[in-house]
Amino acid sequence: MRWTAGVLLGGLALAQSLTVAPEGRVGEPLEIQGAGFPPGRHTLTIESDTGRNQAVLEAAGEQFTLAWTPPRAGVFRISVELQGRRVEAQTRVVAQASLPTPQLGADGLVVGSWKLPLTGPWIGPKVLGSRAFIAQGPLVLEIDLQTPRVVAEHFPPAEVRALETEPEPAVLLEDGRRLSLAALAGKPYEGRWESLSVLRDYFKDREPTSAQRPYWYYFTREASSLSAADLEAIGRDLLQRGHRPELAWGRGVLRWLEPWLAQVRATRREGLEKSLTWSEFFLKYLPQLPGAQAVLLEQADWLEAQGRPDLAERYRDALREVASWQPPLTSAHLAQLTGVLGGLYLLMVLYLSLLYLPAQLRGVRPSGGWLLGWLRHPLLRLRHSVLAYTTIGERALLLLLFGLTILAFLAWGFLGRFEALIAQESLTRGTLRSNAAQETLRNLANTDSARGLLAYALAQENPTEARRLYETAPAWSYVLLGRGTPEALAQAYRQAPRAPSVREALGLGGDLWSEVYREAGVAREAVPTPRVIAAALGLSHLRNLTTNFLEVWRDLPLWPTPLWAWGAAGLAMLLALYHLLCFFLPRPKNAQDGVAWRHTIQLLFPGSPTYSQGWGVLVLLTLGAGVWLWRQEPRLGLTLTLLALGAHLVLWLTLVYRR
Repeated sequence: MRWTAGVLLGGLALAQSLTVAPEGRVGEPLEIQGAGFPPGRHTLTIESDTGRNQAVLEAAGEQFTLAWTPPRAGVFRISVELQGRRVEAQTRVVAQASLPTPQLGADGLVVGSWKLPLTGPWIGPKVLGSRAFIAQGPLVLEIDLQTPRVVAEHFPPAEVRALETEPEPAVLLEDGRRLSLAALAGKPYEGRWESLSVLRDYFKDREPTSAQRPYWYYFTREASSLSAADLEAIGRDLLQRGHRPELAWGRGVLRWLEPWLAQVRATRREGLEKSLTWSEFFLKYLPQLPGAQAVLLEQADWLEAQGRPDLAERYRDALREVASWQPPLTSAHLAQLTGVLGGLYLLMVLYLSLLYLPAQLRGVRPSGGWLLGWLRHPLLRLRHSVLAYTTIGERALLLLLFGLTILAFLAWGFLGRFEALIAQESLTRGTLRSNAAQETLRNLANTDSARGLLAYALAQENPTEARRLYETAPAWSYVLLGRGTPEALAQAYRQAPRAPSVREALGLGGDLWSEVYREAGVAREAVPTPRVIAAALGLSHLRNLTTNFLEVWRDLPLWPTPLWAWGAAGLAMLLALYHLLCFFLPRPKNAQDGVAWRHTIQLLFPGSPTYSQGWGVLVLLTLGAGVWLWRQEPRLGLTLTLLALGAHLVLWLTLVYRR
């Protein structure tokens, strides 16, 4: 049996082969084919008398094909190391015949008697064999020098800074990356949006010769010139380049897509089918483009008016899911909440100060009075602080309001930092898998929740590193699906049984976007939505707060200058110390007297008759919620406010006069 297995394995090994044309010309692509190789990655080596180059390639179905352009004349040996043996091939490359020299001038490119009109500053030309390359912004043109013409357009994912031809045609991008022209597929656009005007100007009166056109080429086209097939091609290209409907876009892309949004409204005059073509594109691929949700909600109302309530409900249900991807609160909401809680805290301080003022004045009279007592007998004056006359329930309530105010303030600052981060250009392009997004995530604090985001960003480019990061990240549903083990999938289902990505992974059906992913040939993933990103960054800030409080406090985006941060920190620490110290002060005798005074003060402060019993706290919080909602939803805010005031009057009448 061992001898038979060895013969079989040896036969399989001998079946592996490399094939290349025996002769080629400098600058003309040669096709290298491999057969019989096990699926996976292999390193192909190309050697000559003047140097050696290597390329990593993927063998799918035991075969692979690589297009290689020889840079110079000579004999080239091509080999692949496999299981201790080398599979080899050889080709001879000869020089090209004499070709015209391309000249780039102010009016365009001249090759012999042929001229290509161009505008603006172009880089190049760089010549490799019979081909010349020139570049401007995010566009590279490939020109055939034998029969002068543009044979291909290449679309780098950012502005080109320089062109290279050794050992293969490549571009050096403004962000520092070097990419060969053969490696541009699958990269999202990371350049400046205004640079796409190069594509608009060049293709104004021309059609691309290249069949593969990235989505940013289409962004520069007039909306009226695009067909339904074009929109589907754009959507598939977006998904295949790492963009996800679950992730948000910034306003920069509206430079090109705002007319597209207007097209949804404009095509309503052309009928249901034409309008649906455009609205479906935004619903399936760009639902979080700024302004898209408002347009789609209008579309749902229009569909219902057209006698299609089924389609209207489909749109509304999808928009509800899109809304669930967003953080439930914004920094503006938390700023208002902080103001309301701070106002309630000050209101409570004022109420207690007025309520116990007569008793406090009697207590501080022997030590010099309410104000001079701090100078004559400060410790005795502190003993007669207003909190010393309050009940344990009132002290606890005041401490609770102080703590809630501080927590709301921190949440306001953390959400402000999240919004500032998510507004960065690197994270406002609907993907976390761009080079810039990965660098941004690497620069975040090295906490468990932040590592989960980086793991998702690296899942395609560096799966090994992504798996390591997933193992150290918290067990959130997108992390569990990223791990991909049966145990992790089961745990993800127990955590989020209704999550579409979880149900899709278990074969239980997904949502509207599951079919969109399948049509594009892209696996449905669990994507960290803006809500998940906000939670991850918030937990990172909390973790850092416990280890480096002063630095996190100073970096909150709420301070005009660092002096404000240190002053606010000192005030907060003094108030916290004051509350904790006064919490344990014994209450003086005869702390309550003056029934008429007490009843009058309690009438002026909502919920005050029962603060210490808890009912007054509910009245106070209801009043605060009503004031907070007044600006958002005036009717609901006014209703809650009147309800709180009515409950206060009932409590005041029943509990005060009953006594």
